[in-house]
Amino acid sequence: MLMKRSAGKAKGFTLIELMIAMGLAFLVFAVIYMAYFISQSFFVRGTDSLQEQMYVRALFSGINDDLKYLTRLNELGQNKDYLVFEIFGRKVLEIDANSSDKLLQGSVITYQLNATKDYAGNPFMILQKKEDTYQWWLKFGHTQVPDELLEPYGYPPDYRDLVTGYQPLTEGQFADMIEQEDKKEFLVTSVVFTPYDNLGEEIPSGSTYEDLKYARSIKVEVTYSIRNNNGDLSAEKNSVKTVSTIIPFVNFMVQSDVSS
Repeated sequence: MLMKRSAGKAKGFTLIELMIAMGLAFLVFAVIYMAYFISQSFFVRGTDSLQEQMYVRALFSGINDDLKYLTRLNELGQNKDYLVFEIFGRKVLEIDANSSDKLLQGSVITYQLNATKDYAGNPFMILQKKEDTYQWWLKFGHTQVPDELLEPYGYPPDYRDLVTGYQPLTEGQFADMIEQEDKKEFLVTSVVFTPYDNLGEEIPSGSTYEDLKYARSIKVEVTYSIRNNNGDLSAEKNSVKTVSTIIPFVNFMVQSDVSS
């Protein structure tokens, strides 16, 4: 006797089950994408922050290396963005074996902000430095007391010696303190130099040596923004940041290039 074979139910997904599965898959992919996007954002922010720190440190390091050995402030601009200062004993070039007199290299350094430039609608300026060098003999036992009776005031007596005194060496050219012209990542808006006297009082802008000779420290304030790799201002868009440092002067500090 022949038995009738019963047809079984075909197994598969219903439309509702398929839509639920697709929704869950989309949700998983969305979570993965958001995690990737957030991690990328943190990476970009971290890269921008690291780049920002490198630029700021490089700029302040160069300024600090000059100003901490400053021995004479010559001029401060009306807007405090122009500074001329002098370092009497930047290097020891030679030591006289008989008299122990020292031939020193001095420097007259000028800081200035170049004219405002523009990058993609973002104005910026460039801090530049010029260094002129000279040499003079420091007599053994010299007190390094400035001579306030002869013009220009503030130079040690030995510096004025016509035989062994001031001798120009090189005349410098203005050069950027930090790279801003080619890549333009670091956009400086302003640089302000504010000197303080031995009582901690601010010395006003436009001052000459008569006021500047009392300076014992200087505050350097830099306002800037950072452009990221996409050409936009980084992280905090359209924001401007300000950093500052106070540099005390280490007067008459000598860096020797020869063995004593």
